Amino acid sequence: MSLTRKVRVFPAALATVLVVAVAGSAPAFGRTVAHEALPPAAAPCTNVAGAKAAIAKVWKASEQILGVPILKPPAETLCYVNTSKYKKSGPYKIAFASQGPTNSWASSSDAYVRYVAKQSHVQLLYASANGDATTQVSNVQDLLAQNPDALLIQPMSSAVQALMHQAAQKNIPVVVCTGELSNTNDIVSTVNRSYTLQGTIFAQWIVKQLHGQGEIAMISGIAGVPTAELQYQAAKAFFAKYPGIKIRTHQYDNWSPTQAKTVAASILVKYPNIKAIWSDSSFTDVGVAQAYTAAHKPIPLVTGDSSNAFLRVAKKYGMKFALSAYPPEQCGQAVKVVLQILQGKPVLNKVPPASAVYTNAQLSKYYRPQCTDNLWVPSSLPDAILKQLKLC
Repeated sequence: MSLTRKVRVFPAALATVLVVAVAGSAPAFGRTVAHEALPPAAAPCTNVAGAKAAIAKVWKASEQILGVPILKPPAETLCYVNTSKYKKSGPYKIAFASQGPTNSWASSSDAYVRYVAKQSHVQLLYASANGDATTQVSNVQDLLAQNPDALLIQPMSSAVQALMHQAAQKNIPVVVCTGELSNTNDIVSTVNRSYTLQGTIFAQWIVKQLHGQGEIAMISGIAGVPTAELQYQAAKAFFAKYPGIKIRTHQYDNWSPTQAKTVAASILVKYPNIKAIWSDSSFTDVGVAQAYTAAHKPIPLVTGDSSNAFLRVAKKYGMKFALSAYPPEQCGQAVKVVLQILQGKPVLNKVPPASAVYTNAQLSKYYRPQCTDNLWVPSSLPDAILKQLKLC
């Protein structure tokens, strides 16, 4: 089974190093210079109540699908951004600083961006970082030199924030996708499936299935990476409300099925009464299934994101699970947000992308047996593009 994992935002420590390394290195964009304070890109920001209601609706929909109690989303800054200062006539030229097609998830992400841009008659200025944060800084410099109407960025680290600030100073709207950058007012909108939501609903489902009682294990991806840590912290906080849920261990597997199998093999020996394994990744779930079946033990309940690879394994072994997709289509959805901004329409400062949430009861709806393990489901890409990418 050949599997590849998506890469998102780098750990904070690495990001800090990169910011220092690139500061002042660019001849035009990228140099740290003195500037007058300007209103943030997201100002004016209004209709807070409406924005909070929109986010609460997403939480409620996910929770209803899993049949768990409806929670109030955690407090955060939410609003609708007045984008009238960015309004202009088309056709539009959008710069996209991609993390690069380093794996199947990222390749699908790029393909969907191109597809939406073509359907929307947008000129796309594309630059691949090939998974390297330093390369992305140089890419953004080059993209901004081409005077785009907007900048869409899939951030590899916070090193790009100085360039984002300069783009905002030039009235170029900045939209972030599949990542979160803090400590900046230069972003008009961020399109990203909430890590807190993901981690919480997985924990809610496990608590419901175990009726608030039982031993569990937790397995995360890469230590220190926000994608892993924010989901883990959210889940841990929810589990803390249920003293009957005993977390016996928390370990990392680097989002590798092979490492997940090793971790799970150790867990099943040391903690034989584990009833559920909370995970943020279906890659982990593949490894869990392999470890438990090799030991001729019942597979515990699992959670994770949504891959065809896992659904193939889940169908084979009749596994019980809850999944919530972290779709590669998010940056393509962000193109649509960019177009709304350039048309002067108000947009949410944090846009929740469409994301499938489901359990083993809906496996047949999402599983595509004719496609490869590297397909992320459900997919919005046309069959012709999936075939071109050798995913189906």
